[in-house]
Amino acid sequence: MNTTADCTWRAGLAVVVRALVLLTLTGCASVQHDARFPDVKDSVGQRLNSNVAWNRDGEQDRRAREAVGRLLQRELTADAAVQIALLNNRSLQAIYESLGVAQADLVEAGLLENPVFSITLYTGHAGTITEASVVQDFVSLLSLSVRKKVSEAAAQRVTLEVANNVVDRARQVQAQYFTVVGDAQALELAQQVVTATEAAAELAQRQRSAGNLSRRDQSLQQAFYAQMLLESAQAEAQLASDRERLNRLMGLWGRDTSWQIPSRLAGVPDTLPPLEQVEARAVAQRLDLAAAKKSVDAAAQALNLTRQFRYLGPFGIGVAYKREPGGDKFIGPSVELGLPIFNQHQAALARAEAELKRSEERVAALAVDIRSEAREARTRVAAAHEVVRHYREVMLPLQQTIVSETLKLYNGMLVGVYDLLLAKQAQVQTARQYVAASREFWLAWTDLELALGGRLPPPAAPADRRSHAGSAPAEDAADAENDSPRHGDKRS
Repeated sequence: MNTTADCTWRAGLAVVVRALVLLTLTGCASVQHDARFPDVKDSVGQRLNSNVAWNRDGEQDRRAREAVGRLLQRELTADAAVQIALLNNRSLQAIYESLGVAQADLVEAGLLENPVFSITLYTGHAGTITEASVVQDFVSLLSLSVRKKVSEAAAQRVTLEVANNVVDRARQVQAQYFTVVGDAQALELAQQVVTATEAAAELAQRQRSAGNLSRRDQSLQQAFYAQMLLESAQAEAQLASDRERLNRLMGLWGRDTSWQIPSRLAGVPDTLPPLEQVEARAVAQRLDLAAAKKSVDAAAQALNLTRQFRYLGPFGIGVAYKREPGGDKFIGPSVELGLPIFNQHQAALARAEAELKRSEERVAALAVDIRSEAREARTRVAAAHEVVRHYREVMLPLQQTIVSETLKLYNGMLVGVYDLLLAKQAQVQTARQYVAASREFWLAWTDLELALGGRLPPPAAPADRRSHAGSAPAEDAADAENDSPRHGDKRS
């Protein structure tokens, strides 16, 4: 081999090696799976009074389990139930893995295509001809910046969607917590009605045995008692079912499901905090709307990418090497260029334009829905608040007055024992309706926070202790039960 050819071959080989090393150093990148999780924590922290943790079988897992254990040792509150779910729910942990997928897609978008190495051997009578080439696709290099912008917008969308899932799950837990506490309070009142109707049924049985009561009237009392037993059993089954749903939301099983709850719902406030501009707040805070806007950004970047490289097909630059049978060696540049004759990416362009338009329309539709949801939730909260106030300020005092006046007539032997028992049963039934109205208020409040995409300032607690949701009716029902005639009543 002559000296000139050898020098040329060595120089070309050195160029190839340097190019490959440069591209390798440029293209190598590692994937940090939890790189997006701090953004999720920030978004959730701005909307919830809770911490989130991505359990990845490490020290953080142990701390999360210990935190859950400490929360379960105390009486469960709504905030505690939400915190347990955010630390312990396995479905949420699965959702967090979407962040790792999005980050991997982003890293992949920043990588160059691998160079293509090819070798060809031609064998004939004169010997063997060897041809080899290394070609790097430069379209991926030219489009690298735009592709990274597309993937970055997509990763931001996924981050916002994950945060929105966390907030949505927190609201589900909070709503289910209020449902369970309301169920427990309703069951307590149902059992009080059972006790009162049992006393009436036993009294009717004794009067029937003494010949002082018709069979019809005695059967009516027995039927009322049997109906209350059925309603109490249904209330108990409903409580058990709703507890299990809350267990699922919190990710609890085994001994951890024996948590305790307060005996009363939180007090419904006398007045509501200002609820103006709920539409603007919802549009500004809702994470699902922010995620939809990121979809528009990604679609716009994808359309830009398609337009820029519409007429540029495969484009590769590399080095080719050839060795003749006589030992002569040749080396030089290699260029591969796709000709946009049949496919000019017109379909891809139309698809990208349609994707952008679809994303924009989805954002507009979602904004309209969000405004409507905010208005609806505000109206529901106001209506539920008025219902609670009506029960507290009108219905319950009236029932208490009826019981007190009936008791006076009973003590004066002007009405019978069944009239008094009926008045007390009606009082407890009104108390049950009050509890249901209080639960509806807190569920509506939770829905309003969900519609607004963030926490509202907690409403001020009622000034009067007896105005707490469930306190007044439960205490009044208990008082009524204490005043009920027992088996030893001399007029029975």
